Amino acid sequence: MARRRFQHGSLFQRGSRHKVWVARWWEEVINPDGSIGRKRCAEVLGTVAEVGSRSRAMDALSKRLNPINSGSYRPQSKRCYADFIAQDSIPVVLPTLKYATQKHYRYVLDVHLVPVFGKTSLSDIKREWIQTFLATKFSAGLAWKTVKHIRGVLGRTLSSAEEWGYITHNPALKTKLPRRPIKQCSKVILTPDQFLQVRDRLKEPARSIATVLVLTGLRIGEILALRWKYVDLCRHTLRVAETVYDGHFDTPKSQRSARIVPLAEEACSALGKLRSSSTRPDDLVFSMDTGQPLDRHNLLRRQLRPTCEKLGLIGITWHSLRHAHATLLDAAGAPLGTVQSLLGHSTSELTREVYLHAIPEDQRRAVANVEALLFGPKRTQIASASQTST
Repeated sequence: MARRRFQHGSLFQRGSRHKVWVARWWEEVINPDGSIGRKRCAEVLGTVAEVGSRSRAMDALSKRLNPINSGSYRPQSKRCYADFIAQDSIPVVLPTLKYATQKHYRYVLDVHLVPVFGKTSLSDIKREWIQTFLATKFSAGLAWKTVKHIRGVLGRTLSSAEEWGYITHNPALKTKLPRRPIKQCSKVILTPDQFLQVRDRLKEPARSIATVLVLTGLRIGEILALRWKYVDLCRHTLRVAETVYDGHFDTPKSQRSARIVPLAEEACSALGKLRSSSTRPDDLVFSMDTGQPLDRHNLLRRQLRPTCEKLGLIGITWHSLRHAHATLLDAAGAPLGTVQSLLGHSTSELTREVYLHAIPEDQRRAVANVEALLFGPKRTQIASASQTST
């Protein structure tokens, strides 16, 4: 859009102890009704000590106004964030995501983002404001990962606004997360003995679910969506073709998650005991009496967690069994690519950095092997022989 008139803008100093140069100018905007309007803009160019004289401040202002005066400036919309979310993002973007992701997005938007940015125009959401917002959330006690998810949802909604022409750039992309704190305690990984203790105390169906999870590395949503038509006990395999979350069935998490998983004898035995003569191919392997999928949260709260806590194992979830499977594969010497394929990961970095943990016994054995290399029998004999010769 061609410029209406050339602007020089205006400059003034603000502050008493630490004076700053402040610039002002006019920009064309698109009103919510689609008409073209104007708004008064102001921006701090820097401190007087940093920028220097008025002439240098005018040079900085001229560079700032260059896109507007050259005619390349595109008016930005005055549409507010809440209206964009309600009218565009939720009806258009949200249905393209998986159900679990939709639920997470709605929670972040309703609890964290819309209350803060809702009444603000999309074009007025600046990087500095977002940076302060993230720091405030972190200071309020939210976990680093939670703050990261909040920034992720904000960034994706602003990316949509940029793609649809409401803003010229996404300010969230230029923000930085607070420094990630070092965890004081490591993730609890079940050893083989600990798992057997847990399994022996679990009741059905949690017992069979835990057994199959630790032997296959499936996600809890994948095993609760498993149907008998995907299980081949003769060939000792099962196929991951669906996942379920809060009763909603969907495709697996990623393309690599749709996979064939081999079954060991113990897993085949656990599944075989659940099959009856009246079982139909489309029936779920694990289900309620009504045929509906089991609730992962109820199973965790009523069976797995109480059982683990009685054994002194705190923080164990269904996902812990997936981590245990990956760790056992690594301890058994399985190549990284094999572990990645069995878990259905899109990258080997995720497998290596998140899912592979050392079993304490393996750590002790590794340290003992190093000691044997340094001070083992061969070195002792060599040292004794050399002393005798002298």
